[in-house]
Amino acid sequence: MRSKRKSISKQMAIAAAFTMSLLCLSASNLFAHGESIRGGIGSINAIGAAILEQRTMDLRWDGRRYTTFSNRKMADFKKNGEDVHQHKSEDSYFLSLGFPIFKNMDINLQLQYNDFKGFKDNGDDFANACFASAAPDFPSSCVSPTSDSPGLGDMLVTGRYRFYKTEKSQFASIFGVILPSGTITNRTDNGEIIGTHNQPGYGGVTFQGGLAYTGHISEGIALDTDLIYRFSTQGAKQFRTGNSTQFDLAISYGHHLKIVPVLEINAIFFDQDIENDKIKKNSGGDVVYISPGVKVNISHAQNVYANYSYPAYQKLGGISNDEKGRFSIGWGMAF
Repeated sequence: MRSKRKSISKQMAIAAAFTMSLLCLSASNLFAHGESIRGGIGSINAIGAAILEQRTMDLRWDGRRYTTFSNRKMADFKKNGEDVHQHKSEDSYFLSLGFPIFKNMDINLQLQYNDFKGFKDNGDDFANACFASAAPDFPSSCVSPTSDSPGLGDMLVTGRYRFYKTEKSQFASIFGVILPSGTITNRTDNGEIIGTHNQPGYGGVTFQGGLAYTGHISEGIALDTDLIYRFSTQGAKQFRTGNSTQFDLAISYGHHLKIVPVLEINAIFFDQDIENDKIKKNSGGDVVYISPGVKVNISHAQNVYANYSYPAYQKLGGISNDEKGRFSIGWGMAF
């Protein structure tokens, strides 16, 4: 009787996994601030389909750096009727915990702390009042500054169910949700609430679903890849981040060796954001990264890794800041 109940519970969990996956894939997110691409067995960013056999813990630091406009340029944008905000850098710190659920299913919980720095805004209440009082001039001193916006980010829950496996190939469905656990009340240096796009948290729920593959091109060359779709509900201050499609492809050489070189392509294609039921024209776009990296296996159960992602292709919507690049440094352990 107990064995039968256990079998029924397993079937219900698998059915729930498939249901969530199908919901996510059938519904129609910007690579959210602080949200990490989680690495797989032989990769640094791509998820892959190799299901965990042990519990894992991962600590990771992601940094992103951007080109910025001068205050004079920001004031000129305002003169031309363009509301523009920007920031200089993002640093995000992740704690990920992975758990095997069944032979063909695992779950990963990812907690994060975000710190975004060097904000400028030409369209918040302070800037608007300053420009109005200085009319018809548009002095650069009216641009509103904020030194940083730190705090807890949203929690990401990702599951995988492996539905096909051969000696050389594995396929899995991806399902999950990003929960609104992050800070959404940070203020500018002038005391008003920062826009949701620049908060450590989002305030809404984001769903994700997709497919992953892990295989071997040869005995020494492994392949991890994934395709993920994300869509969000409305977040704080009537803001909804654009839906997105993410693609990752990683090739690693000799991942049982001490030092494992990894080369990845990471791409994000995201829709424009919506605020107060209006499309924000200075948002959305497409970015493709070339990401070389390395994993060092300290022992059978531990590794450290690092990589750098260069945006080889960027086509951003409206007036946007190009990304200079991003980097990741981390440590992982199985237990």
